[in-house]
Amino acid sequence: MAARRKDLLDLRHPFFRPFWRRIAVVLLLALWTVIEIVSGNPYWALLVGGIGAYAIYVFFFDFDLPGDHPTDKDAS
Repeated sequence: MAARRKDLLDLRHPFFRPFWRRIAVVLLLALWTVIEIVSGNPYWALLVGGIGAYAIYVFFFDFDLPGDHPTDKDAS
């Protein structure tokens, strides 16, 4: 059961391999943050903004899918 929960929050899932999906998720989170700010919900805005900042970091600065880089064993 714990493995299923971990998979739900995995931003390095193969689903996010296409670049347009990563951009769409970040834009959706940014839009949601703005809606929460305009609605007067600063706590939800902070929560969603934090998730968006983490998504930006993972998607654009540290995006590495398992199996993308061959290991020394695969090269020989």
